[in-house]
Amino acid sequence: MTTSAITNSAERENVLLFGLGGIGGIYACILHLSGKCDVSVVARSNYKAVSEKGFKLVSPKFGDHPSIKFAGVYRDCEEAAQSGKKFSYVLCANKALLDAVPSLSDNLRPVITPGLTSIVLLQNGVGAEAPLHASFPDTTVISAVVWTGGKTLPEENGVAGVEQFNREGLTIGVDYREGGDRAEEEAKLEKLVGWLAAGKGDCNVVKDIQSERWIKVIWNCCWNSLTTVTRIKTNRIFESSDEALPLCYTLMREVEAVAKAKGLNIPEGTVERLIKECTDVKTGLPSSMMFDNFAGRPMETEVILGTPVKEGKRLGVPVPTLLTLYTIVKALDYGNAHPDLCKI
Repeated sequence: MTTSAITNSAERENVLLFGLGGIGGIYACILHLSGKCDVSVVARSNYKAVSEKGFKLVSPKFGDHPSIKFAGVYRDCEEAAQSGKKFSYVLCANKALLDAVPSLSDNLRPVITPGLTSIVLLQNGVGAEAPLHASFPDTTVISAVVWTGGKTLPEENGVAGVEQFNREGLTIGVDYREGGDRAEEEAKLEKLVGWLAAGKGDCNVVKDIQSERWIKVIWNCCWNSLTTVTRIKTNRIFESSDEALPLCYTLMREVEAVAKAKGLNIPEGTVERLIKECTDVKTGLPSSMMFDNFAGRPMETEVILGTPVKEGKRLGVPVPTLLTLYTIVKALDYGNAHPDLCKI
């Protein structure tokens, strides 16, 4: 079956997806399938394929769609802005790199209309909202913890696409801006969640999204860093020595202590639950950071490890284990960025 772009009308609002990878591709498709809005995408690495032949979705939940036609396909946000469309929501599913040049704010600036556009983060880690609030003080920022299994598919016959697997779901909420109208911001969130629900997407709406993001980063700080520096999946880490599992507890406890010092709500038993969720996966878990390191790509070091380290220092919470892993991962990141300087 072919899913074509739905005809524009004056009543339909525009949504832009920035970062058409595994997660971004899935949520662009969910919104398109909802029939509630016109979805455009910024396809930086696969522009030719998506613009010419559409986009493929493979999913046990949403069905298989060999050729979704988005309302617009652009090389960058500048080109999207030149289309004349005004976007109600810009969903960011690109890699969260706080030290990237140009920054996320720089990339998004052409497509942000104050008072109209809401920015939606579908990214790992903590600390990404603050630069957006600073750049766009009159813009609603919606933040989501992504629990969705998704990966890009290799192009076949010039067709790009994604596969959704395992579970699909978001924990989502407003990252309230200073001096903003909370009711207005929550109404924007409610509209987006309604569109996602119409596309059969699952959303758990929360008032305190930062606590949820920090719970997720307790998980990511441990598994992403350890799989990256050891280059093996979690089950093999546990098998490697009797000290491996206690190290995981120590690392998670440090991040938990920082989150609690920030005044966030981290329920008792969170660390034990997160450890069990990982050890129960007998086949072991890899991580996106591990794959980025293997491929020599920039890693999400700052949002996963760097922000908790900096917050620990600011709040006077000791994080020696976390600091050690942060320093090692930063060195790996440096080596990937400067291969000629780091030859042995």
